[in-house]
Order: sequence, then structure tokens, then C-alpha cells
Amino acid sequence: MRWLIAAATFTLLGQPVVASAQQGFQLPSGNVLCEVMENALRCEIIEFRFARPAAPKDCDSDWGHAYGIAARGRAQVLCAGDLVVNRGLPRLNYGQRWDGTGVTCQAERSGLRCVNAEGGGLELSRSRLGLF
Repeated sequence: MRWLIAAATFTLLGQPVVASAQQGFQLPSGNVLCEVMENALRCEIIEFRFARPAAPKDCDSDWGHAYGIAARGRAQVLCAGDLVVNRGLPRLNYGQRWDGTGVTCQAERSGLRCVNAEGGGLELSRSRLGLF
């Protein structure tokens, strides 16, 4: 699947934000970055210590550093051959929330938690990956 940046309007900290200007966020550590792509949120982690989930046989690209969450369903590990690290994304400070594409994310010092309306989501930090 190829991910493209989607045009959307969402809310960042209670203020409307246009996706073309700020289509995602990064945590203050710079280790986790999330960007709106194909009407979903793609989150990437640069450095991590958790064990990667087993890769499916049909994934011939890199596995275990990129995750997708949409407005419905479970979060997924993405078969992605590249990191789309956009250092120009705004910082989502610890204790702050981001809402967009049917997903709400909360940044904490312990990591990032993103959830959709159906209860699907992810928890991501240097030491932990949780997909639900």
C-alpha cells in the first residue's frame, strides 16, 4: 500500500489546523512522528527496544517501525520500505492531545497512545508497542 498525504482539517490542542500546513505531529523526543496519510494516521518510531512483531510472508520491505491507525478498526504494523520522517511537523508536547482523521492521540512522557472511536489503537514508546 502506498501512503499519500491526505487533505483534511482537524484540531490540534483545541485550535483548527489545516492538514496542508500541519498534517501531523512529533513527540518532544523526536523519536516518534505521526503524519496523516490516505485518511489515516501513520506513526513511525526511529529507535526502539521492543521486539518487532513477526513479519508476514508477503512483506518484502522493512517491518516493525511504522504503524497505521484509521477511524475504524485495529491499528496495524505497516510493511514499509522507508521512514517518512518529517522533522517539520509541529511538536505535540507531553500532556497534550491531537485529534484528526477519526483518531485521538495523547502524548505522555511514557509514550504515545492513539485511539479511534471503535476503541482500536496503539501505544508506542521506545520500550513498548501495543496494538489493539
